[in-house]
Amino acid sequence: MRLYRAQALVLRSRSYGEADRLLTLLTRERGKLSAIAKGVRKPTSRLRAGTQPLTHSQLVLYEGKNLQTVTQAEPVESFAALHGDVVRFSHASSMAELVDRLSPDHSGADLFPLLLTGWHLLSVFPGDLVACLFQLRLLDRLGYCPELSLCLDCGEPVEIADSGPWPAYSPEMGGLVGNCCRHRHSEMGLIAPGALALLRHLLQMDPRDLGRLRVGPKLLRHVSAVLKETIRCRSEGNMRSWSVIESVGRSLTEEPELKAEQTEAEKESQRPR
Repeated sequence: MRLYRAQALVLRSRSYGEADRLLTLLTRERGKLSAIAKGVRKPTSRLRAGTQPLTHSQLVLYEGKNLQTVTQAEPVESFAALHGDVVRFSHASSMAELVDRLSPDHSGADLFPLLLTGWHLLSVFPGDLVACLFQLRLLDRLGYCPELSLCLDCGEPVEIADSGPWPAYSPEMGGLVGNCCRHRHSEMGLIAPGALALLRHLLQMDPRDLGRLRVGPKLLRHVSAVLKETIRCRSEGNMRSWSVIESVGRSLTEEPELKAEQTEAEKESQRPR
């Protein structure tokens, strides 16, 4: 039993008892762990700022027999741009949920810089594109990255061609089946050449160059669907945050349409009869 310091990203926070919270943390030193923040729900608690979800904090923890306790919490970065935007916040929460679901306790210390970079990118770049970059690289770090270069059947390189049949992609098998072997896998879905090219690029590019990418919404939806199906196979289910992101996206799309309809209705009502 001892005190130790840790850099931590707060993934999740749940009410615990009358005034405490149970935190799920991703620490740079020890990976993912749970810790209790006692009295943090009281308005006067000094731990409040450093234990908020989606916060990067410097913590002092007491290592007990069964549960670790946060004794000090100082925010390093609160990511105001994420908390102040519902779309960015939804994507950041989804990243945290993915790390929580896919990494076991007391492991995943190497995911700390990946998630921290992801939250920084979300503060600047479009959420859907950052989400695809993060999901693919998270799968890669965890050893689940799909095979994006070679045919899983014969091992031959899968070329990207603008014309001709598309290669097949299987989330269950974990990658591509080229045209040479596709006839043996008629049940598999297809992947667009542009989507395959984008996935390969996202895996290799410098994340700081994300702003230079110009990706259409249709292609981005295709890539996102491929990654989500791959994650579903590894996590044995959906992420709850995905439905939130979809709901937020629909509401933002419907709002300008509703305003346009209201404007037309107002104009119509003002016309002389």
